[in-house]
Formats: sequence, C-alpha cells, structure tokens
Amino acid sequence: MKQRFTALDVRSIVTAFKQRLVGLRLQGIYDVNSKTYLLKFTKPDCKELVIIESGIRIHTTEYTRDKSIMPSAFCMKLRKHLKARRLTGVRQLGMDRVIDFEFAAAAGAQAEGTYHIICEFYASGNIILTDHNYNILTLLRVVHIEDEKTFAVGMRYKLGDERDIEPVDAAQLVEYLQKAGPKDNLKRMLSMYGSYGPSLTEHVILLSGLSPTLKVAAAMDLSPQSPQITALVEAYGKALEIVEKLGREVCPGYISFLPQNDEEVFDEFGPWLFEQYRNRQYREFPSFSDAADVFFSNIEAQKLKTKAHQQELAAERKLEAIKQEHHGRVAALEKTHRKTEEQARRIEMNLEFVDQAILIIRQAVAAGMDWQELDELVRDQREEGNPVAERIVQLNLSINQITLELDDPNSSDDESDGSSDDESERNEFSGPLQVDVDIFETAFGNAQRYYNFRRQAGIKHAKTLAVSSQALQSAEQKIRSDLRATKITATVSQMRKPLWFEKFAWFMSSDGYLVLAGHDMQQNELLVKRHLRPGDAYVHADIHGAASVIVKNKMSAAPESTSLTDKALAENKPKGELSAQSIPPSTLFQAGIMSVCQSRAWDAKILTPAWWVEAHQVSKTAPTGEYLSTGSFMVRGKKNFLPPTQLVYGFGVLFRLADDESIARHAAARQQRQAIMEENMRSAGAQNVSETAASSEKDAAVETMADDKSYTVVGDSADLAAARAKYNLDEIEMATEDAFKDADSSSIAATDSKRRTTAKQRRDQRKQKDNVGQQQQNEPLVGKLSKKEQRRLAEEAKYEKQAQQKQKQQPQKRGKKGKMKKMKDKYADQDEEDRNIRMALLGATGVKEDTDELTAPVSSDSVEAAAEKQPPSIVDQLKALAVKENHSEPKPAARGPEAGDEEEADVVELPIEQLNVLDTLTASPLPGDNLSFAIPVCAPYPALSTYKYRVKLVPGTMKKGKACKMAQTVMLTAADNNKPRSTYSKDTNEAERLELESILASREKTLIKSIPDTEMIAQMLGKVKVTAPNIESIKQKSKAAAKSKAKAKSKN
Repeated sequence: MKQRFTALDVRSIVTAFKQRLVGLRLQGIYDVNSKTYLLKFTKPDCKELVIIESGIRIHTTEYTRDKSIMPSAFCMKLRKHLKARRLTGVRQLGMDRVIDFEFAAAAGAQAEGTYHIICEFYASGNIILTDHNYNILTLLRVVHIEDEKTFAVGMRYKLGDERDIEPVDAAQLVEYLQKAGPKDNLKRMLSMYGSYGPSLTEHVILLSGLSPTLKVAAAMDLSPQSPQITALVEAYGKALEIVEKLGREVCPGYISFLPQNDEEVFDEFGPWLFEQYRNRQYREFPSFSDAADVFFSNIEAQKLKTKAHQQELAAERKLEAIKQEHHGRVAALEKTHRKTEEQARRIEMNLEFVDQAILIIRQAVAAGMDWQELDELVRDQREEGNPVAERIVQLNLSINQITLELDDPNSSDDESDGSSDDESERNEFSGPLQVDVDIFETAFGNAQRYYNFRRQAGIKHAKTLAVSSQALQSAEQKIRSDLRATKITATVSQMRKPLWFEKFAWFMSSDGYLVLAGHDMQQNELLVKRHLRPGDAYVHADIHGAASVIVKNKMSAAPESTSLTDKALAENKPKGELSAQSIPPSTLFQAGIMSVCQSRAWDAKILTPAWWVEAHQVSKTAPTGEYLSTGSFMVRGKKNFLPPTQLVYGFGVLFRLADDESIARHAAARQQRQAIMEENMRSAGAQNVSETAASSEKDAAVETMADDKSYTVVGDSADLAAARAKYNLDEIEMATEDAFKDADSSSIAATDSKRRTTAKQRRDQRKQKDNVGQQQQNEPLVGKLSKKEQRRLAEEAKYEKQAQQKQKQQPQKRGKKGKMKKMKDKYADQDEEDRNIRMALLGATGVKEDTDELTAPVSSDSVEAAAEKQPPSIVDQLKALAVKENHSEPKPAARGPEAGDEEEADVVELPIEQLNVLDTLTASPLPGDNLSFAIPVCAPYPALSTYKYRVKLVPGTMKKGKACKMAQTVMLTAADNNKPRSTYSKDTNEAERLELESILASREKTLIKSIPDTEMIAQMLGKVKVTAPNIESIKQKSKAAAKSKAKAKSKN
C-alpha cells in the first residue's frame, strides 16, 4: 500500500494549489498532532482547508479532525508571522518533493515582510518558515548530518540546483542497464533511473510491452537499436508528456483497490490512471487532491476501526475473565463445602484413633516437652512403625493443631452399594484424607467444628452466587455500553456542507413546512425569483424592515382535503397551479411571526399583524413608468391578514440522522403528524362548506366591487375567526373603513384620468391627493384617538411645518436664482414623473422614485423619516391592520411570460430531493439513533414546541455572540440532566434502554458543543434576552466554573 507522496504527486498537487489557493488569505493555523498541521485559507464565500503531514502528504481536506487544545510553540510562531497574509505563489523546487509557499509583501517578493513556508516530503520530512532571504525563522525539527546542524534557526535554507525531469536518451539508457547484476529485474533498475518514480516507471515498462520482472542481464537485448530499447524510449517520451500535463492543468485523481471480493481495500492513489491499475477496480475523483483526501482519511478511519476492534476484543476478553473468575470462585466454595463435610465424617469414623492421638500430644505438651523435640520423637516413632505416629502428618502447635491422616473404613463396603452421585463425591476424596484437629478439643468437638465450617461455607456459597451473578450482569452491561459507544464514535466524520437553505433565515414549522426569509434585500430578491413557486405562500408585514418570507408548499391539492372555498379560489387560478390554501394556518401564523420579529417592531416592541398572499400575486413587474428596487415587489389582489403576533422567538437545535435505520424510527411519528394535519384540513374544509353558502351574497358584492377597481374587505375565514374575535380586528377595521373610502374615490379618478391630463393637471391632482391623505390621517381618526396621540400628531404637524418654512427661507447662492428661472422656463411642460423617466434613460444616478401610494411596492428596506426617529404611532398600527386590495394594474394570470423575460430567466426549479432532506432532520432524537451533526435554528417559539433543546428569546439588549453562548450553556446543562444517573437495572430491557439514553445524551452534548460560533451567530436575532427554566442557577454555575478555571490557570 502506498504510504506517502511521490515527486509526481507533489507536482500535481502544486498545480491544483495554484488554481485553488493563490490569492486566498491564511486565516488559521492549527496542529492536529506533532507532525500534522491544518491551514485554513479564506476569501469571501470561499474556504479551503489544507492538511500537511510532515514527510507524508499535503492536500485539501473536507474531513473534520480533532485539534490540539493548546497550540504548540511552532504553531504559535507560524501564526505570529503568517496570520491574515495572502498567499501569492506556490511552486515545486525542481522535481524534488519540496513545496515553497510564498506570502509576498505589498512591495514585492524580494522586499522585507515576505515569508516562505517550505514543506519537505522525503525522509522524515520538515516544515520550515523563512523570511524573504530564506533565513530560517523556525522549523519543525532540527536536522543533523554527521554531527553538524545543517538546518537550524538563524541559518540560510539552501535551495540548491532545481533539476527538472529530462528526456531519456537511448545511449544513456543502454549504458545504465548494462550495469545490472544477474538478479536485477527491469523495474528495480529503472526505478532508480531519472526522476520518474516507481509508479510512472512501471507504467513505462508496461506501455513498452515488457514485463517488470524481466531479468535485464539475461533476457534483454541491450544494443541501442534493439526493439526493446526503442519501445522503452518511446514510452519514456509519453511519460514526459504526462509529467508536463500534470504541471500545466488540474487532472483527475484515481484510487485503486486490492483485488478482494469481500470489501474495498485501498491500495494506491495517483494523479494518473497508470497501466498497472487499468485492469483493477478503481475510483475516479475530480482532482488528485480530492483522491488523496479520501485515501488518507479512509486510512485514518481504518486505523480507528482497528482500534475500536481491538477495544472490542479487549472488552470481550475482560468479560470472559470475569466469567471464569466467577465460575472458579463458585467451584472453590462448593469443593470447600464438600471437603469440610467429608473431614467431619472421617473424624466420626476414627473417633478412638483421634482421641488417642490428641491425648498423646496433649500429655507431651503438658509435660513441658520442647516442640522440636516432640516433632523429632514423632518422626522416630513413625520410623519404628508406631501406628499412631504413622498417621500424624504434621504438628502445628503454634495454633494448637495437629494434622492427621484419616482413612474411611467403610469405603470398600460401599463401593458396590452407592449411587453414581455419591460414588463420584467419594472418589473425589478417596483414600486417606488429611484433617486438622484441635488438641484441646475432643474428637466429637472437632467433628462439630467441621460441621460448623460446612454450614458457613454453604451460606457463603449462596451469597457468592447471588452477588457474583449481579456483578456479572453489571459487568456485561458496562461492556456492552462501551462497545456501543466505541462503535458510534470510531469514525472520521466528513466536514459538514451547509444545506441549500441555510444561507437564508429558515426554520421548520410545527407542521413540517420549510419557511425561508432573506437576511437582506439581495436575499429577498433571490428568494422570490428562484424559490417562490406556485402553491407557496408569500408572507410580509406593513412595517419597516419586515422580512420577505416564503412558505414552501409540500402538499398536493388532494380532492378530499380541498374545501369548496378552496375550489372556488382555484377556479380563478391557472390550471395545474397549486394553492397556498393547503398550508395550515399555524404555519402561516409562525411565518408571520418571523416576518414581524425580523423588522423594526422587535426593537420598538410593537405588536403588528402580518399578511400572506398567493405566489402568483407577487411580481417584479412594476406599473408603467415606475421602477422597483432590489428587494421590492409588487403585490396585487387580496391580502390575507393574520392575527397580531407576539414578539416571542426561540433558539433550538436540529440533529441530522446518519443512517436509514435511524430515519425509519421517525417515519411513524412523521406519518401520524401528517394524518392529523390532513384530518384538521378536512374538518376545516367541512366548516367552510356551510360558511360559503351563508356568505354567497357577500362574495357577490366583493366581485362587484372588484370590477369597479375599488378596495374590498377580506372575507371572514373559518381558520381565523377565533383569532379575529380575540384581537377585536372587526372593530379596528370599522374604525379605519371610513378613512379608506375617500382614498378609493380619489384613486379611481386618478387612474381614469391619468392618460388624458397634462403635466400641470397631474401636479394639481397630486397636491389634491396629498391634502386628501392628510385629511385621512387627521379627520376620521382624531375622534377615535386618545388625547395623548392627538397632541403627538399636532406636534408632528407643527414640526413638519417649521421644517418647510426653514427650507423656504434658506438664501440662495449668487447666480442661482437666474439659473433656476431659466430652468423653470425651459422645463415648464415637464413634471417630476417625466423628469425621472428622462433621467433614467440618460443613466443618471440619484433619481428619486415617486410611486403612487395606491401602487406602492412591498419593500423590506423602505425607509421613512418618521419611522427612523420614533416608533410608529397608534395611527400607523391601525393603518397596518387595515385590509387593502391593489387594482392599479390588471391581475396577472400566472408567473409566466407576462411577468417579463428577466424575471423568468432567474427562475430555477428546485428538485423535490432538496425538500426531502427535511426528513433526515429531527428535533427529538430517539435512543439508538445515529447522529451526524447538529444544526442551530432560530424560529418562532411555537415552532419549537417539539424541540428537545430550546431557549426562549424576547426583545432585550444582549448581543448575538453572548446570546449564543448563553443558549449553548443552557442546552449543554439540559443534555447533562437528560443523562441517566445509573444504567444498572435488574430488567435487561430497562438496562439496555438506560444505556442507549446515556449514549444518546453524551452524543447530543458532543454535537451541541461542536457547533461553530459562526453558524449560531448567523441564525441568532440581535438584541435579545435569553430565558429558560432555572436559567439563573445555570448562570451562577457557569460563573463559578469560570472562576475555578481562572484560579487553576493562575496557579499553573
């Protein structure tokens, strides 16, 4: 198996680096271990990670690796000199395995401030940092050759002669091959010839039609004109072309596998598909860097897998040892129990002999005989044939005991009579048995003592059986838990690629719908043009800064789930177009919360409703003579207003399921939720049937008013009836209905006479319309406002009047009055609208847009002077609750060719697989799930009702970074609380469930802790207050932990 880079690999990787890395800034340097370092290069919307293993490899990577907590001194030195510097060049030194990264200064590559990183990939390798004169500033290891420092800090790095690869000459090749010995084959000889390397050399041999194992001295014709030499020279010419091509352009990378049927085992990697690998199984990659990344990452994964397998074997051996120890202890207790019983029986069978032996020894001791003399006396009597002395084995007078050898006198008689069990027990203790006897007790006393020992041994045996089985069960559970944890964590995880919708503000509603919003006006434009499809809903709010929100419709218009009202609405839409009516009201309400909370209402703490429309009602086509800026859209038709939203948001975590087995566990819950939602839609449709028949007259009146191009009131919806009653929307609309009637008549007159009036008449009509608008704001609503609001309106009018007078009183510069008079005479027949059109045709900048109020576009970044200085008044809130209908232009049939070629060109159909990725995300993992990573989500709090880890956000003063840290701390504390205190249980199923929950909690904590701060900050709202259960105690614990950590650091 190939283990390190060759010179050809280095050339290919340098070519790829020139294309991918040059021009990027080095933003981070991390050490994975003592020889492996990770370099992060970035530029806007681009990030590249380069991993360097000294002497082994260098390539870009898409896999995450654990980094050292504390950077090494070498890593700190690299950061000091290279942090945030731009990479200006990458080159290979000749055909050597050496790469030079150049970070040039602005004054040039030879100026002071230029640095070089030199990476060596031969022998043990090295990483060297030099200045612009190649003076060594720091290096990974000091190289000693013959007791002399050749590479050390302060010395100059010698580049040497950069020798490139050269063409092969036939005469030189023949001269070199003639030096071959009798046992040298062709591959061995040519591998050391030139700078082609072993892989390319074998490719040359096979390309020339020869065998790599061919004996050079015996089987080759070494004359310069021989066919073999000619074929080799031609093959070397083709190999030179390969080398030159790898130095010019990025070529695909290849990984070959060993010929095994069971599984794919990596063998070789290279920048070219050589001849020796064409007949093998191989895999092609877009670039050699990608192939090297997969190869070495797979090797790392195999090492981790081998380590996990070794841990598994060690755990099994440990379990087996515990079992054997348990069985041995039980067997020893059983044997002790049987032996003590047999010893007591032997004493009873030899009562006279035992009493006689005890009496003799006791008398000798009482006479004061020395113990050693007594021992010698017994030995002498045994030699003389004394029957009592012969059966005394040992004297243990220090503990008042003697050891006797007792026979079973009845053993010969019972051999034929006994059962098989008794016979086996007696055979175990057949023959003489040694028994320890107390000399100060009788034979019966010693027998009773052994019976007591037997009873104690039985009790101990029973207790040991109970405790040992419990300990064995606990040990088995612990080992199984360790094996599961090892199986889940022993992987090299690939770097998480952001999902396609993560660049927007997004969340999954409680009904499973994807809701998207733009962070700025460019994203709003992108959302509507590329992602707003028929059947989706567009949600917005009439307040400055409100986000353009779209709800992706995942349900088809099933006949059984469509009400009569929905069918009536569908008849007026183009055929084949889905309706947003199938989206549940709860999802629309949550989307409305998102639009309002991302507006100025969050900072001002204003409660205002949002509204939604169908996708075909949103267009980028402006009325004739008007222009829509980026992020602004024209909404035509009826707006469906939602109840006023509460300013309550939330921050939670979604987990990505890693395998199909984990996804299948959540399929049942997902299907159940879908069935409940469809049942609710059917019940809502049945209610709409009766209400549609009752409101037919009102619908006819609405159609008549629509034909006259006047404003209409939205019909009461069954889904929002309760909400309208709760928030008194009917009373608010009645308060503002009169204010809009006058505006209707003025708008009709302005629309009908627009084509026939002159410029002067249009100016008069605009002034008259402004006066009517002021009367709308003051007269109809003053009677319904409080005295405080009336005083506020009076002060605003007074301030505007003073500002206008001050502007009129400003003195004009010298010559300005005459110039203005000439311009007035020249452009007497031109009004402001004509001037804007002409300036737009001329391409002038700074042209102000003067759009009519009745056709004002919906803009997420529209700025009003009054709204910038103070929060909207109650008048503004009442107007925001009013129901409007825009009929200044005919309603388009669909988002098709009528919407303009420019708009149609930007529309991109989203494949359904992009929405199916939502099925792999879960907010509440189940025990046994395999989780890949965690994704932060900032969403309306009602949408987070099923989330396992969440916090509540309300308007406050906390910045994004601090809020993210606080939310992460709360979630980590929750993960600790979810972990069971003990995994032991007598019930096997319960014990297994506790183990899985413990593993799941640990995995969730690890994934939450690994979420990058940038991902959380990108989703978090600004100026918030984080609330959660027991948050004060969590803050105190985090502060105490921080203090203890600081004390420990200061002590160190």
